[in-house]
This record gives sequence, C-alpha cells and structure tokens, in this order.
Amino acid sequence: MNETTTDMLRCLFNKCRIGGKHTEELNIFRRIKHLPRDEQSVVLEDWDKCVKDGLVIRLKKTGEFHVSLNPERLKEIMEIIE
Repeated sequence: MNETTTDMLRCLFNKCRIGGKHTEELNIFRRIKHLPRDEQSVVLEDWDKCVKDGLVIRLKKTGEFHVSLNPERLKEIMEIIE
C-alpha cells in the first residue's frame, strides 16, 4: 500500500474517526492535493481498494461522501499504519 494512503488511514485513526464518527471524504483528499497527478491517481486507486476491502466505511450523507474506519477491521488497520 502507498505511503500516502497509509498516512490517510493514520489520520482517520488519530482523529478517532471510527464507526459512527466520520468526516467528509474531501477533508481526507486534501492530504494529496500537493502531489503530482500521476501519484494522486495511484493514491486514489489504493483508497478505492481500502473502501472495497472494507477497511474504510464510505456513506453518502448530506449530499457528500463521508468516511470512517471500520471498527471491525481495526486490527488490520493498525497493522497497516504501523
């Protein structure tokens, strides 16, 4: 997994965005806007993989996508971010 994607997961964990506590997905994507386009696409592919694998919960609320870490997969998430 890409280092930046790991950093995004770490950010969610450090801010305790787990389960019912969530944030807008755009807030997480701000961490990659300084990267070149090709690196951004790699990070977004990794992010989509995290969503598909169930590490990140992604729900549409208030017209925007909100994300949080899956509390049932915290052990796996901890292994990734360490």
